[in-house]
Amino acid sequence: MGWFNVKVELEQTSVFEIELEADDYYEAQQIVQNGVWNDDYTKDIRTTLEIVDENYKAIEMCEDCNAEMDYCVCEEDKDE
Repeated sequence: MGWFNVKVELEQTSVFEIELEADDYYEAQQIVQNGVWNDDYTKDIRTTLEIVDENYKAIEMCEDCNAEMDYCVCEEDKDE
């Protein structure tokens, strides 16, 4: 059994609507954009979050030196 480092890459999307009062659509967009970045809509984002793409890449690691197996020098050291 080996030791692995797995890189997880997820692409996610979240679509929801916010109703608010504003002087014009520029202000409305700015208010909501600021709210997104200030975590005001975290609940809305999380409840509508959907994974649209996913990638996984496993790399075998050396347990002794914690290097990728392709770059491990432990076996070479044991031979000397």
